[in-house]
Amino acid sequence: MTEGDGLTYKRAGVDVEAGNEAVRLLKQRLKSTRHPLVLEGIGGFGGVMRLPPVKDAVLVAGADGAGTKTMIAREMGVYDTVGIDAVAMNVNDVSACGAVPLFFLDYLVVAKLIPERVATIVSGVDEGCLRAQCVLLGGETGEHPGQFAHADDFDLAGFAVGITQRDELWGPAKVRAGDAVVGIASTGVHSNGFSLVRRLLSQRGLDLHERFPGAEQTVGEVLLTPTAVYSPVLHDLGHACDVHAAAHVTGGGLPDNVSRALPDGLAAVLDLSAWSLPPVFAWLREAGVADADMLGTFNCGIGMVLLLAQDELPRALDTIVRGGHQAWVVGEVAARGEGDAVRYRGSLW
Repeated sequence: MTEGDGLTYKRAGVDVEAGNEAVRLLKQRLKSTRHPLVLEGIGGFGGVMRLPPVKDAVLVAGADGAGTKTMIAREMGVYDTVGIDAVAMNVNDVSACGAVPLFFLDYLVVAKLIPERVATIVSGVDEGCLRAQCVLLGGETGEHPGQFAHADDFDLAGFAVGITQRDELWGPAKVRAGDAVVGIASTGVHSNGFSLVRRLLSQRGLDLHERFPGAEQTVGEVLLTPTAVYSPVLHDLGHACDVHAAAHVTGGGLPDNVSRALPDGLAAVLDLSAWSLPPVFAWLREAGVADADMLGTFNCGIGMVLLLAQDELPRALDTIVRGGHQAWVVGEVAARGEGDAVRYRGSLW
């Protein structure tokens, strides 16, 4: 057998040269890596970063991904936004504990490595890190031929690490009966429930390229609206007032996530009439999503929930608005009794 007849990695479907080209493109484009705390960034065997001087410091870590929203991105041929989603899903979790995100690491796996496409996807990750005011410290891109149904399929996940003082952590132990519940607006579906969204699109014969009702955007563009990054405003809130706990509203919607911010014996009573159902969720409901699944799957317009004392409300709401977000007082904390941890009054529809 001659050298030319031998089986090579490239013939098996993995193009190392394309991977090297993707790294070269990334080094040119990434901005969040240029940070005074970073000692070694993209390109080495590991990212190296100095820790900021925080007294009695604790690290808070989270892992998540963009989910099957990546399949909508592939169908639309739009690759520059799901990276923001992957970062947001992680840093919002870390920030909901009262920590400040330090860095993010991504893991991108593709059926076929196309350098420009990889660079576009990871540039979105970099943009998410810029929005979160953290560093893209490193990551990995894997080419997995044969794993996906389509040559342009991909999956994107990662994890974030944040830091705070131990006594400044937020959580259920600080929540008290009578606390106010504040909801911060979402930017849309965020990055949860897309298996249900895609099934709905398929069953109803809905076209991603059709105009979304009452908007200039297409259905696909509306669905690909990036997840809101709440880290900067949560950091500001931590300095402005005494936040007891927070809940990032992801998979499981309001009931599953708000309950995670509550101690045993207390419940959150949410007034569903305190905010209006945003157009994308009204569209999903009208297209056929069951009411129970609307609240139990999607954020329905509330991407982050805060629990804090009533007298902190003026400072909290002012800080949120100055941070560029919309917010509402959506309920209060009460004794749980025999009922559920999250209860409702009023209606969204």
